[in-house]
Amino acid sequence: DQQKSKEIIKTNSNFFHISTMVYGDKKDDYWDDFEKNNWVYTNPDHDGYDATWRDCKPGDIILVRTGMKKGRAIGIVEKNNYDESEGLNEKSRILHVLWINKLERELSPHSMRQQSGFSGTTSKGMYSVFQKTDGYKPSFDLINSLTGNSPENDDDQQPKANTMKYHLNQILYGPPGTGKTWSTVNYAVAIIEDKSLDKIEDDKDARQRFRELKKNGQIEMVTFHQNFTYEDFIEGIRPVLAGDESKDIEYKLHKGVFREIVERAKENWTGQPDDPKYVLIIDEINRGNIAKIFGELITLIEPSKRIGGDDAATVTLPYSQDSFGVPDNLYIIGTMNTADRSIALLDTALRRRFEFIEMMPDSKYASDNIDDVDCKKLLNAMNDRIRFLLDREHQIGHTYFMDVKRITGKDSLAATFKNKIIPLLQEYFYDNWEKIDLILNKNGFIQEINIPEDLRGSLVDDNREVYELLSFSSTKWKDPKSYQAIYEKGQDGTGETE
Repeated sequence: DQQKSKEIIKTNSNFFHISTMVYGDKKDDYWDDFEKNNWVYTNPDHDGYDATWRDCKPGDIILVRTGMKKGRAIGIVEKNNYDESEGLNEKSRILHVLWINKLERELSPHSMRQQSGFSGTTSKGMYSVFQKTDGYKPSFDLINSLTGNSPENDDDQQPKANTMKYHLNQILYGPPGTGKTWSTVNYAVAIIEDKSLDKIEDDKDARQRFRELKKNGQIEMVTFHQNFTYEDFIEGIRPVLAGDESKDIEYKLHKGVFREIVERAKENWTGQPDDPKYVLIIDEINRGNIAKIFGELITLIEPSKRIGGDDAATVTLPYSQDSFGVPDNLYIIGTMNTADRSIALLDTALRRRFEFIEMMPDSKYASDNIDDVDCKKLLNAMNDRIRFLLDREHQIGHTYFMDVKRITGKDSLAATFKNKIIPLLQEYFYDNWEKIDLILNKNGFIQEINIPEDLRGSLVDDNREVYELLSFSSTKWKDPKSYQAIYEKGQDGTGETE
């Protein structure tokens, strides 16, 4: 009766679990009695649970099982008849309940393997077991809807609701300068604190908390490159000096960054929704040899193969011979530059195991007008042309135009073009100055030069056009009109308005 449930259940409901064989020494199953009379007997003499049952209040949730393998029912406590004055017998320890689910189900074998028997299984642990068992999920949805998903109980009784869902493996990808590495900070903090990304992005203290989380070992960061190996990432044998005097060389097992954070995550893993979360950030993930770096462990990062997944798997590490698995409280965030030529070689196995989140240029983050130059229009105009002359993956990121100042120096607009934009365009177009000139709307930074007469004829095609970059000593680099010409129409080919 959902209406009656709403009248009983409270937002501070706790979860308790009880076996139908509560008086185990009698080898009896009391389920028929429980079901017929809408009550359960409690046993305060069992492993010190006296205080636990005494504190059970109306509105709390009872999970009923038979042994550790069979689920029997879920109910809401209506009344606690615990009374020591009548003597210690089952009739003095009755919890009157309203049954909301009386399905008999085999409890999830994988979830049960995470538990350690009656005395070692908390109500929080049994909550997780029931929640992962088919047939009981609608009841938990009902409970969450009635409580408003805002439990205020002790963490040892009921796990916090996992309100935010993030992929275990994700890659932020996009052109250079779109803030991918910067965004990994927000993603990592949002995952660990179980908050929305929008909330973290608006939090000025998020980066400080990132540093604190990194310091205490919940976040690790590594950059892949061509020489990064399995031994750096997982484990390997490395030579070390035995001592300052002898200078003898010894060989020791070295644990890589991935194994280190996996072991920390496993130490704090119980299989519950509120387990501490850990994050490994892999910057430039596409620049490493994935098959060489991950080796056989590429399979273990799949969600279903994680410890806690439906098809959990482990492998034996080649150097230490240790059994190794990856828990489901470890998240992996990678970044990938789509303009990097190595992206074409990105391992197919990696593509299949990661969720990809595109990050494209967004001119709203560009600086405000600098000396009458509209940086937002400037960025959009160049990217529009790049998309047509090259592709969308090679656009210019907005971070190139963030924090540009009205000064002559390293942060000025002129310095941004000289030191960042022009070299980037040279890389994109392989020094094809004619196309670079089109990207700049022929604003005058690229100039056509005349071919000397003695090189014409058989040596040089008379129709060939040769270009060179305007000298950085030219005042044009500091002239706002040079940058306005990039996004304004009506140029005559020299950067001057007709």
